[in-house]
Amino acid sequence: MSQNPDIKKSDASKRTFISLEHVLRFLAYGKSLGAPVDSLLEFYNIDLRRDTPKIGYVPGHIWEMIIVVGMQWCKRTGDPLPGMSAALALGNSFLGLWSFIAEKSDTLGKAIEIAVSYKKLHADTLDVVARHQPGFLDIIITPSFKDAEAYADAADFYLIQLDKFVKYSTGAALGVTESVHFQHASPETPTLFERYRVVFNGPIHFNASENILRIHASALNLPLVSADAALQTALEPRAREQLAAFEFKDEAIEAQARRHLRTLIASGRASKEALAEKLEISPRALLRKLQSAGTTYRALSHEVRLQMARDYLTQPMLPLAFISTHLGFQDPQSFSRWFTDQTGETPTAYRNQHEC
Repeated sequence: MSQNPDIKKSDASKRTFISLEHVLRFLAYGKSLGAPVDSLLEFYNIDLRRDTPKIGYVPGHIWEMIIVVGMQWCKRTGDPLPGMSAALALGNSFLGLWSFIAEKSDTLGKAIEIAVSYKKLHADTLDVVARHQPGFLDIIITPSFKDAEAYADAADFYLIQLDKFVKYSTGAALGVTESVHFQHASPETPTLFERYRVVFNGPIHFNASENILRIHASALNLPLVSADAALQTALEPRAREQLAAFEFKDEAIEAQARRHLRTLIASGRASKEALAEKLEISPRALLRKLQSAGTTYRALSHEVRLQMARDYLTQPMLPLAFISTHLGFQDPQSFSRWFTDQTGETPTAYRNQHEC
């Protein structure tokens, strides 16, 4: 899928989060596809128990890293639309308690109102807004992800989830959805476009200004097949209690920088400017914060690159050409000279001693 470089993403808060339940469900889905989930988490130094300061919720920047790694793996293994595949496989239950409460409303319009009110029960890595206009109601979704591909895959995922929510709660009534709009570019082949058409079964627009599921205003009074006022009333106090409990501590700047540098180095985009953008601070502020933490950008990036080299070399299936490319070297010989200078032993010698 080609990306639209002009996509405007929301300003991601450093205190964003997603329910741990949903992260674990996503990881289980990855394992069902054969993804080496545990190895990937270990390689990118992601530990959900260590990195989760609030019991039951994962910080947004950790979730984005998991998404980036997972989607990259899917695309390398032949799925160009992993967000769509995940949405179809995981089902509407991935939206969790907030959609379950909404489904118990009496009408579709009320369900959408409830869903917007309780969206943070699922995550605040996703903004959901309902906007009325003549003849329609637009449900607008804006992922907080900074990575362009993760942002596009998240748009696919959540628009499909919301479309499934609308279809399920109304019993797939006709005349509900008017159109679907994506900020990202159109898929590159007719075959991929057909996948979108089959999923949504209606008009689809790409390169839009916002990610929108557009509902006919006349459908908002449709009764819901899953309506249960008593159950909704019983669940709402618990939902409000959970909403009031969200508060997170910022992760140390050095730990955040190390995580982001691993993905930036592997994608060939490592720089002070790129790291500062990931951390949502200026390059000057980045250097100042790292200095306060007792390090520098150069020292930190060097340490991370060397650790990545060691991690790569322990994987016997990865050739030196792959490792050198992903660490930013022109050829395996350049990588070998650098690694030998840093460690006193050749990559081959290190691999023979430490391979898994």
